This record gives sequence, C-alpha cells and structure tokens, in this order.
Amino acid sequence: LTLLIIGVGIFLATRQAKNSLGLPSGYEYYWSATCQHCAKVQEFMDSWEGTAKISLEKKEISSPANSDLLVRRASSCNISVNDVGVPFLFTPGGKCIVGDEPIIEYLKGLNL
Repeated sequence: LTLLIIGVGIFLATRQAKNSLGLPSGYEYYWSATCQHCAKVQEFMDSWEGTAKISLEKKEISSPANSDLLVRRASSCNISVNDVGVPFLFTPGGKCIVGDEPIIEYLKGLNL
C-alpha cells in the first residue's frame, strides 16, 4: 500500500510539472482572417472527421493575447519572432507545425 501511495504521488508530481511548463491539454491552432493558407486549413478542418475527436482551440492572432502566446509557443520551438507566421499548430507535446500543407498532413496522420 505504501508503494502504491508513493507511485501515485510521483505520477501526480510529474504530471503537475509538465503542466507547469505551460503545455496545452489539447491542440492550439493560430490563424488570421486575412490569411489564404489559414483558409485552406479551415476548409480541411470543416470536412475532416477528426476535428470532433481532438481538443482543438482556435486562436485568431488579431487578439494581442493570442499573438503574444503564438510568439511564446514559437520560441519554445526555437522559431524566431521574425519567422513566426500563420497558420501555426502547437501540439499537446510541444511540437510546432507551420504552414497549411504541413498542418493538414500532420492532422491526417493522427491515429484517431
């Protein structure tokens, strides 16, 4: 019983440490209303069956808070401020995917 309690404590501490890194619990998709490439991703998402199976938060970058978060997410993947753009997908594991075709291919490849 003691080992079980210790094991659960370690599991919870590890899980809390990961969350303190600021990783999302789901996918974060950054887009702009004026972006043609974002429109292509949106068209795919509208017809993709997997959209309902994943946690996907869409963040329009005209909001300063969303724009700032996009820059922080990109910097976590060593993408400089000058190279940040949309469409941009940030995964729960902390991976950054940039561009319409890479995002669409990534989503198609998810094993749902």
